[in-house]
Amino acid sequence: MRFRTKLTSTLFLPLVFLLLSATSACNAASTDAAVVSQVVMVDGEEVVVSRELREPPQAPATITPAASDREVVTLDLAMSGLPQALDPQKATTETEIDLIENLFVGLTRFNNATRSVEPDLATEWEVSEDGLLWTFELRSDIFWIRSEQPSATSILPTQSGPRAYRPVVADDVVFAVQRACDARTQARDVLVLFIIEGCEEVHGKPEPSQQDLASIAVRAVNESTVQFTLTRPAAYFSTITSLPLLRPVPREIVEAYATSETSWASFPGVVTSGRFIVSIESTTEPRTVLIRNPFWPTPFSGAVELINIYSLDAEAAYELWQSKGIDVSPLPAAMREELLQDTRMRSRLQLIPDQAVFYLAYNFDSEVFSDPAVRRAFGAAIDREALVEEVYAGFGMPMSHFTPPGVLGAPPIEEVGVGYSPDWARLQMAESSFRDCKFLPEIHYLVSSTDLALFHAETLRTMWSRELGCPEEKVIIEQAQFGALLSRTRPEAGAERPDLWDLGWSSYYPDAHNWLDEVLHCSDSENRQNRNCSQADELIAQAARTMAVEERTSFYRQAEELFFGHSGVYPVTPLFVQATYLLVHPWLIFEPAHFGGEQYDRYQLDPSTKRLERQQ
Repeated sequence: MRFRTKLTSTLFLPLVFLLLSATSACNAASTDAAVVSQVVMVDGEEVVVSRELREPPQAPATITPAASDREVVTLDLAMSGLPQALDPQKATTETEIDLIENLFVGLTRFNNATRSVEPDLATEWEVSEDGLLWTFELRSDIFWIRSEQPSATSILPTQSGPRAYRPVVADDVVFAVQRACDARTQARDVLVLFIIEGCEEVHGKPEPSQQDLASIAVRAVNESTVQFTLTRPAAYFSTITSLPLLRPVPREIVEAYATSETSWASFPGVVTSGRFIVSIESTTEPRTVLIRNPFWPTPFSGAVELINIYSLDAEAAYELWQSKGIDVSPLPAAMREELLQDTRMRSRLQLIPDQAVFYLAYNFDSEVFSDPAVRRAFGAAIDREALVEEVYAGFGMPMSHFTPPGVLGAPPIEEVGVGYSPDWARLQMAESSFRDCKFLPEIHYLVSSTDLALFHAETLRTMWSRELGCPEEKVIIEQAQFGALLSRTRPEAGAERPDLWDLGWSSYYPDAHNWLDEVLHCSDSENRQNRNCSQADELIAQAARTMAVEERTSFYRQAEELFFGHSGVYPVTPLFVQATYLLVHPWLIFEPAHFGGEQYDRYQLDPSTKRLERQQ
């Protein structure tokens, strides 16, 4: 198959319909190849574009057990509000991201259990010596699949049952990047792609031309090879390529629907490429059914073959979980205390941290917090466990370093950093230039305008008074709208800058670089603390240039120790990572996603135990 990247949509569409018609007309059992060609004009020159078509065999529309006595392994779960459309470049909600993770293949895939990046559509990749050119080699046996009978108005040819009509190819990756970088798509978090040469420039144009889009440095070398050119070395780029934002999409289908009132991504009839597909099987219940993709080329590591998804809010999901109607459910906050008192139910609760870490930040130009001993004292005097319990009803996990669990390069949660240590906090205050907290001048502490933010700040102030003897009246808490808080904590804000403030960070991708570099680095981040560069910053920069994961992880760990260890500079004090509770029945075992979508193909489920429990 030959691709010409400068073809306009007008020239390309006739070939698209020829491709789809030829594919649907092929006999499903045939292995003969058909070559389809068309002459098109490119820059005033006639060019012959050819495609060799081989249609895969048809697959069954539903799962059929291998033997009559074998149960289909079925996962039952709830999602809040199933989407009307499912577009990888436009996904925003948790539900959309969960579905995209399972219905669309990515170049790479993040393993939640090992916190590592694995091949997916890409079988392997190479990086140039300067770290700027990334070349991915792709599988040829992952297909685009239409799993539902199209409507009478569908642009695609009519068909029944799941049907694969062509492989996922390099141009699908190119098109996904071009769509994401095009501001008209309104892709969330597109700024992470600005590391691809040309993406940021194109995103700044309200009406980019085809030539503009082609200038983005992602190129289909052939149908099984795609290359990216980056603006700087980025060893973490393989983590970015695992994001929903970069999942390939079929150019000809998206463009064919460009003038249609119906979206190409209409759910549940969307064309997909992942480990599961949407079943066309009609049901009398209000649920959506996913089944294993019968064309998926590699073995599943989990047992799930069929997924029933019910559209329910958290309270309704909890009630259905109690009656054993679903296998896993979020815990309504109001039920936490009651369930923690129940020994049997407590064993079924799992506390799952996400990627939102909250922290206390210091102004290094402050009369008080220019002294690192004072920063260390204030940080070590905070009982993070009590803070999470008293202010956030237990929905969090204390943090003594910055990178949270589930992130590539993160140290174990209690192995780096001092954390809560009141005796050490008092020693640090005694060694500071002030000697005693009662000699500190007034401290201006800026927080956002919510009641919860005020309660949080008051709780910390009480801890500083209890552990360090700081007079509470000296810590003046001020509230401001969030936008004003951000404005007043920039380094250029001058006299408006407070001594202390609260912020949180939720990452774009699950790699320590997105935490240590983009929040704390002295020059790569905004450096709201106005901190001078140090050895920790050089370690972070080294990590970005180092492809060996173990070595890179070591650099991150050293940087965390230099920031938050006993001699740390403490640019911020990490407080806690936000977390949610899940209720899981004992017949289901899985590693939950701390970032991105759940990976249902890795779930282990015992159908016999599930059936017996439901019969009781």
